[in-house]
Amino acid sequence: MQQQGHVITWEELRTAFRAHYIPASLMEQKQREFRELKQGNRTVMQYVQTFIQLSQYSPRDVADDPSRAARLLQDFDPTLQTHLGRRY
Repeated sequence: MQQQGHVITWEELRTAFRAHYIPASLMEQKQREFRELKQGNRTVMQYVQTFIQLSQYSPRDVADDPSRAARLLQDFDPTLQTHLGRRY
């Protein structure tokens, strides 16, 4: 029950929803998939889409923009990493 005057944040709603509707085993599986994610044979766009989708299950791993960017770039194809490293 909501306290009078308390506005529920998106994070509170998402946490409560997941706790109620998503089994812990599925959350753990998706977190593992995210942590093991590599670009592999995916195009950059496919990789980024998968990264965004799976990162929702592992918010602590991408808590802010710098950590999100570092995590995204570290798992690009090594050739692309070299190119991006020179550019940025």
